[in-house]
Amino acid sequence: MFKINFKPEEFLAHPAMTAIFVIDFFILAFGRLPGLVNVILLGVLVYISMFFGSRLVVPEDNQPSSPEETAQAK
Repeated sequence: MFKINFKPEEFLAHPAMTAIFVIDFFILAFGRLPGLVNVILLGVLVYISMFFGSRLVVPEDNQPSSPEETAQAK
């Protein structure tokens, strides 16, 4: 399983993405918007969550991190 290490400096390194994430979350939580707009905003929220999730994951020591390392290990 993946380990997530919360690093505030990663959010500060991407201020535009962080601002869009926070604004999008509050619009979806408290806004009354049409269904199609909600679906689009939810897709944006999932994309940004996946972006930050990929930045915050702690790689395992025993796994190769790139396809080249995988080919060399075989």
